[in-house]
Amino acid sequence: MKIAPSDGSYKTFCDIITAYRLASVMMQAVRLKIIDIAGKNGCSEAVLIQQSGMQTAEGSRFLALLLKLGILEKYADLFYPSHFSRKFLSEYSETGQRHVLDFEQVLIDKWNTLGDVLRQGQGIPAVDQPDEGYKQRLGLFQSAMHEAAEIRSKELWTALPAIPETGLIIDMGAGDGTYLLEFLKRFPRWQALACDLEEVVSEIKDNSINTHSCNLIDPQDADTFASSHRDKASIVLLSNVIHCYSPQENQRLFSIASEVMRNDGLLIVHDFFSDGNSFGAMYDLHMMINTYNGRCYSFDETTEMLKDSGFPHTSMIELQSYSHALLATRQPQTELEKNPVFLLRQKALSLGFFEAREIAPSIIRVEPWVKAKCQYGCMFYGKKWSCPPHSMGADDFEKLLGCYSKAFVVAGQPPLREFQQKLLELEKQTFLGGYKKALVFTGGPCSWCENCPEDRCSFPDKRRPSLESCGCDVFALAESCGISMKPIKNSDDFVQYIGLLLVE
Repeated sequence: MKIAPSDGSYKTFCDIITAYRLASVMMQAVRLKIIDIAGKNGCSEAVLIQQSGMQTAEGSRFLALLLKLGILEKYADLFYPSHFSRKFLSEYSETGQRHVLDFEQVLIDKWNTLGDVLRQGQGIPAVDQPDEGYKQRLGLFQSAMHEAAEIRSKELWTALPAIPETGLIIDMGAGDGTYLLEFLKRFPRWQALACDLEEVVSEIKDNSINTHSCNLIDPQDADTFASSHRDKASIVLLSNVIHCYSPQENQRLFSIASEVMRNDGLLIVHDFFSDGNSFGAMYDLHMMINTYNGRCYSFDETTEMLKDSGFPHTSMIELQSYSHALLATRQPQTELEKNPVFLLRQKALSLGFFEAREIAPSIIRVEPWVKAKCQYGCMFYGKKWSCPPHSMGADDFEKLLGCYSKAFVVAGQPPLREFQQKLLELEKQTFLGGYKKALVFTGGPCSWCENCPEDRCSFPDKRRPSLESCGCDVFALAESCGISMKPIKNSDDFVQYIGLLLVE
């Protein structure tokens, strides 16, 4: 987060100074196995308290807080994990971050030495640890990095521009190969090579990934690696690598990448940047506290190092969870410079939509039954100024679609007001980017008023029609873009909203 220049609120102060409490509560909920005990089918307060080992009165107060925080939800006297908890805190989730939570506790202890580092300088001698303690911490670190990579790899490859159907991708500093595995899921005809230390790449068991063990900072190892793979890679990835090294070491890494990359290839530097956002600036201090000479670099510093290594053309992609992908090439990046579809998609993803797909407006289906279901079955019919019968009619919607040649379907999640605010911001940014006809359609009822006044809309500047109210078959629209949608059957089913951006 960043404190706004005009923000003098005590609420902001309280939010910042007590943030550690929220982290502590979340960690404790995981350690007590509350998320797993509640499970998919839910359970009563008494069962949760008894099976987690809490005292009755204290446990009841703790569960009440988890409800207020949105970590748990409650339906018909049963507690369920929220969507957030099922995704990040459940033992059974493919995107669980439980090891990240455990490792963060280690980092909290290190952050308590910030004052010492500021006074004595980076690289102060660390307290010796027994070999067993070091191995445990290393194992926890590797598990945490794997969990984070499961999320960030999807963000990265979703945001990339179109790439050829085949080629070789080399990951320099591949870790356990998570980024390569996610890449190969999307591009199975590619070949993949993981490069890292012997003890690291030996853990990669997937046969679809070839490995090359070496220390790229060692000149002899680096020369052997470069000569073995010279001019072969269409894509070279350096993900969360450069913040570990000095400028001189990174200059050498970029030079190695240049040697193994084809002339028309792409180098991706995926990392946190000190001037990218407050998270990047915070991560810079994180490296100052925890490493001998690691740091986060600014965009300009990184770009200059890349230019000196033979990459004169660069562009930046902002990803959803604070990191950035710096794309570097020898040849002009004509696709990025001239492809408005790619740029508009980046706008949507950077705002937090988890999908943004281009479609032709002509394929959008308008069906009479959709408005019938609005009229017969929806509690908001006639009560919202964005809903029938006040909203745009199906005939007018179809005529409007004929005025556009491009459209983007975006997918997001609750809360609804945040989703609709993001849509308005997407429309604004698209309009300011030169698309004068930019217009968005939302999903669900208008959220700006709890109850609309009978005589007029209170927020005409924010009101946008919902797709359903215009007769659009939203299920068919989502499916045409490869976005899976199903009716909500259970309280813990994933809820998503679909929006539409029309551009010309």
